[in-house]
Amino acid sequence: MPTKPKPKKKEDSFGHYARAIQNDIAALGGKMATKDDIRQIREEMVTKGEFKEVRDDVKRITDAMVSKADLEETISDEFGKSQHARHIDDLRSRVGHIEEKLGMKPSRHATP
Repeated sequence: MPTKPKPKKKEDSFGHYARAIQNDIAALGGKMATKDDIRQIREEMVTKGEFKEVRDDVKRITDAMVSKADLEETISDEFGKSQHARHIDDLRSRVGHIEEKLGMKPSRHATP
């Protein structure tokens, strides 16, 4: 006659939670940083003095940068002074005059 398996002793709820807590602590222990890990991180960190030097460098570069609008204005002014700009304006007026003589609708020209 087959024997019945012995019923497992039911664990009380306190024992269950205590074992779960121990398992969690053991799992966390393997993931925690060691003192050597922390020392290494501290050695790699930037000091306040080094950080201030970097901030000063960034501020100096930012102050020296020219904004896009300033650059566009400068290029436009310099191009407006060039001989090429005068030739382009002359050609625009001539094309407009020719279109008028031929009875064509004026094409869309870029504004000078």
